[in-house]
Amino acid sequence: MARELPLRCACGSVTGVATDVDPDRGNRLVCMCDDCQAYAHWLDRADAILDQNGGTEVFQLTPAQVRITAGREHVRCLRLSPKGLMRWYAGCCNTPIANTLDRPRLPFLGMPHTFMDHASDGRSRDEALGPVLTRINARYGKPPLAADSHARAPMWLILRAIRQLLRGWFAGAHSPSPVFDDAGEPIVEPTVISLDERQRLRGLVARSD
Repeated sequence: MARELPLRCACGSVTGVATDVDPDRGNRLVCMCDDCQAYAHWLDRADAILDQNGGTEVFQLTPAQVRITAGREHVRCLRLSPKGLMRWYAGCCNTPIANTLDRPRLPFLGMPHTFMDHASDGRSRDEALGPVLTRINARYGKPPLAADSHARAPMWLILRAIRQLLRGWFAGAHSPSPVFDDAGEPIVEPTVISLDERQRLRGLVARSD
């Protein structure tokens, strides 16, 4: 059953709410890719963000479902390459809050578990989001890996995500967005790290091979 989920960064300066959260209409997954791990190290929050395999838990929903209610002035954005994923975080405490594409009309937003305020909600992640569907990009993960781990994203997950994007597209669920303004511009200018810095961070990633 769809419900609201309160959102909060680690220090409480940035708060918000996710509406109509429904396990059947979102994807709860764990990503072990080298970029997600590099990002956690760049934030200096790897211990809080990554699990024992180097995975980041994310729930995929639409931008229109997410509102930032306080602390918008603390929101920052990082890209690990000029065309990389836009990774939004709370600059006050380096809490990841959302991942988006650079095309604001696409109804996609991945929310890391770090921004979900389950303590005030009274429900566990399993209760609010359903079970983890799968663990992807396990070729970058640290063993021992769970049985549902995949070296890349499995085809069934890709097809499920495409169906959800199409549903969101026809519903106009890209807007309003918590991180793009009405003109489709990011609310803050993204910081793009250098290739040397990206390679340094990737050197901290634990690989299954």
